[in-house]
Amino acid sequence: MKIFLDEKPIGENYNNLTLPEILTKVKNNLEDKILKDIYINGVEVNEKYLREALIDIDDVKKIEFFTQDTNSLIKETLEEASEYLPRLKDGTKKTAQLFRNSDDKAVQNYQLILNGLEWYIETVSQVTSLMNNEEYYQKGQNMINDINKTLSDLMVAYNKEDFVLVADILEYEIVETIEELIEFNKILILKIKGNSDNS
Repeated sequence: MKIFLDEKPIGENYNNLTLPEILTKVKNNLEDKILKDIYINGVEVNEKYLREALIDIDDVKKIEFFTQDTNSLIKETLEEASEYLPRLKDGTKKTAQLFRNSDDKAVQNYQLILNGLEWYIETVSQVTSLMNNEEYYQKGQNMINDINKTLSDLMVAYNKEDFVLVADILEYEIVETIEELIEFNKILILKIKGNSDNS
């Protein structure tokens, strides 16, 4: 079996290891990079595939690991979020209006808003933990807690079919929350750019 990390062969030290052990060893030796893509026999797989050894190791001819610099991944993710969050804010305002007008599209949009917030919550959590900055990590966690509380109120109102309250929470609380997320995201981008300039 041939094993490559960013197209360089690394096989010698990995002989006689199981697939989960290979994954762990590679991840432990990445320093300031993170694992981006994994290919087994030319087919892209995820970490779970290796962790759970979903393929017999005897069938593996070649494993390729590709990494990405942590800072560039964080920057990419935050830039994606800075494009996405204003759209989420506009969509939330429109959805509040749809609920007020008893429009059927409201329910579909409501789910998209939840998915969008969930994506950003996960993003903030991952990004702030990768940044190794306790202050930003705490700010991120506090924002996540506030969002979760608001989302909880929103879901209670939705489950009671109190769509006037749903519209109010969306328009006044969720939109305001998204505005705070947009600002926080800008701060994180500036921080990351500052780190890149200093390195």
